[in-house]
Amino acid sequence: MYTKKVKFTSTGNYGCGPENEDDVYTIEEFKELVKAKMFIDYDGYGYPVKNNLSDRDIAIYPSGLDKVPTDATHIVWFNR
Repeated sequence: MYTKKVKFTSTGNYGCGPENEDDVYTIEEFKELVKAKMFIDYDGYGYPVKNNLSDRDIAIYPSGLDKVPTDATHIVWFNR
């Protein structure tokens, strides 16, 4: 269930976005970064996002892209 507010004004910043904002990627950006091996499971995990809310019950790892819900629009990423 999408319940946790996610704060972002831009995506794909690779951890260098505006201060006090979450590190967020569109689904397509996230998939491209995983494909380029910019994110691997060791790096961290994310949660799916829809309507600026994340679902903390579904952890997304780069090796588990098939677990991204079809209604998700973004991934909020947490580096280790």
